[in-house]
Amino acid sequence: METTEKNPHNYRTVGYCMILVSASLVVIALLYLAIGDDVLYSDRVSKEKQFEYKQFLEEMKQKQEQASQINNPEIKNSDSMPVNKP
Repeated sequence: METTEKNPHNYRTVGYCMILVSASLVVIALLYLAIGDDVLYSDRVSKEKQFEYKQFLEEMKQKQEQASQINNPEIKNSDSMPVNKP
């Protein structure tokens, strides 16, 4: 009795899929080992990034205020400049 396989390429495809699934499971396991018990890892990272962004905005606001003061100096005391009336 001979065994005839109808389509041997299906076995190859199934094998590749099994390799792909096992590789994805390995990636998940490595992520778990890297993160560990910190289940709120993404929350902590997003809060850190938000804090950095707010600091960046404050620094840029201060730089813009300094630049506007240099470019547009205000005269606080108008009596310091005498005006000659004709």
